[in-house]
Amino acid sequence: MDISEKAAYVKGLFDGMELDMNDRQNKVLKALIDLVNEMAEEVEQLNQSYDDVCDQIDAIDEDLSNIEDFLNDEEEEDDEYCDCGFCGGNEDTAYEVTCPTCGTTIGLDEDSLNEGSMRCPQCDELLEFDYNEDEADEKAASEE
Repeated sequence: MDISEKAAYVKGLFDGMELDMNDRQNKVLKALIDLVNEMAEEVEQLNQSYDDVCDQIDAIDEDLSNIEDFLNDEEEEDDEYCDCGFCGGNEDTAYEVTCPTCGTTIGLDEDSLNEGSMRCPQCDELLEFDYNEDEADEKAASEE
């Protein structure tokens, strides 16, 4: 039995007693029973609204989970095919250069490094590179 049914049962008991409604105590009891009925209706409406909101939140949560799965799958695919040199998707060796003027770290591939120079994207400082692939291979081998 839910709260509305209980309130209706109490109202039925009261109505069945056939009390004198000119008595002040009976008027108070009637007013209290009416109040309980109204409160029971409000509680039922609140419970229904609560259930509706919970259903909507569950649907949003499921949609969000699907979006997260989609984005995570897309990021993994992007990493596999990325050619920036840092993600592991490209076999080319990647290098990092730090600008001595502003401290910005810049990622370079071997082709950019072989050009010999570039401008810092942050402060426009001319950065020059003196890169020899054979020396770099020898240095890497000696460090192992």
